[in-house]
Amino acid sequence: MSENEPDPLADETGRNRPSGDGDVTARDGPRVAGRDAAVVCRSALAWARERDYAGYDPYDGLNSPVLSAVSRHWALRLVAIHGVQHFPLNLRPLLRVPEERNPKGIGLFASTYLNEYERTGETADLREAKRLLDWLVDNRSPAFRRSSWGYNFDWQNSTKFFLPAEHPCGVVTVFCARPFLRHHELTDDDRSLEIARDAAEFLLEDIGTETVDGHAALTYTPYDSYVAVNANALAADLLWRVGRRVDDERLLDRARELFAFVVDAQTDAGGWHYSVPASNSHLGYDNFHTGFVLESLSRYVRDVDADHPACDAYERGMRFHRENHFEPDGAPKFEDDQSRPYDAHAAAQALITFSRRDDPADAEIARRVLGWTVDRLYDPEGYFYRRIGRFVNDETPYIRWSQAWMCLGLSAFLKREQAIASSPR
Repeated sequence: MSENEPDPLADETGRNRPSGDGDVTARDGPRVAGRDAAVVCRSALAWARERDYAGYDPYDGLNSPVLSAVSRHWALRLVAIHGVQHFPLNLRPLLRVPEERNPKGIGLFASTYLNEYERTGETADLREAKRLLDWLVDNRSPAFRRSSWGYNFDWQNSTKFFLPAEHPCGVVTVFCARPFLRHHELTDDDRSLEIARDAAEFLLEDIGTETVDGHAALTYTPYDSYVAVNANALAADLLWRVGRRVDDERLLDRARELFAFVVDAQTDAGGWHYSVPASNSHLGYDNFHTGFVLESLSRYVRDVDADHPACDAYERGMRFHRENHFEPDGAPKFEDDQSRPYDAHAAAQALITFSRRDDPADAEIARRVLGWTVDRLYDPEGYFYRRIGRFVNDETPYIRWSQAWMCLGLSAFLKREQAIASSPR
């Protein structure tokens, strides 16, 4: 924000709303771990906004001019990224890694403000969402004609692919396009619908495909052959929602095809491996990517017949997720057979996943996860730590990975709690 630009979240006196945990003005939310959840959400948003939504990321090591200059091979890039990520201390200031905005993080913050606008009716939240959406319009990937987004850092994904900064992938594009679609649904803004539709066309036309068990599955980026189940679920969800909004059978048919792939990829246990084939990833039934799949299915199953295969897949998946990915106290396990690290990203996605429907078991899990997260990962300054590890904790505040995700998770939880409180008894 420029020095002379009016503050969209200032009060009528022109002063910024304070970020201290006890001072934020917001409609009351349920109390968790001794704190008002609505105040925690507003404090976390204020913390991010005071930093202009810019910060570090777990995977931004190659933004170091020191490391990028010597990381010309995929193996060296992996050493640089994961060396910075896993070092017990935050090396980024020493390595001159800049604190930057991440397009995916901006999309998550925009979605948070839209959730808060729905919950409280505060027009300042709608204005701030619009300001962030304007930034996303100006920061689309220059690599493709259609609306798409990528990370703000070079990313080496194992030996599978290398994605340069600002080059798009399906997952980032989905999370950036979602708030445009929601903004249109709330305001009838034509530009927002146009951008969401353009992003859906990017998924339809520009992301690669691979044949997997008879399905034309999407690859992770336009440049590789790597098939991740959650990336296909997320793309299917956006294609379905946009297709229904604009009545486009091409988008709807492609969404059906991708959801059919996701349903067929479910294992007998009820979960989904990260990739197909499963051997292509070190991840198995991990927590938050399972949440991505289930959140995506949750919208689709509302629109199909009760005997549709996706409905059974969703129910089995939710049962698997509840029973295998959380400790009794609400700590989010990393995978079904591995507890630590307990990660803020998994906690945030759990709040979203278990706020999608009116189910007492889901609500109970969400409350336990939030209670544990606020107690163990929330700093009274207004930010969230990343994770509690097996040997070392990571308390670095990451603007996308933990802050943006926890803001979105909190806002989804608060919307659901408000709906429960206002429903007839």
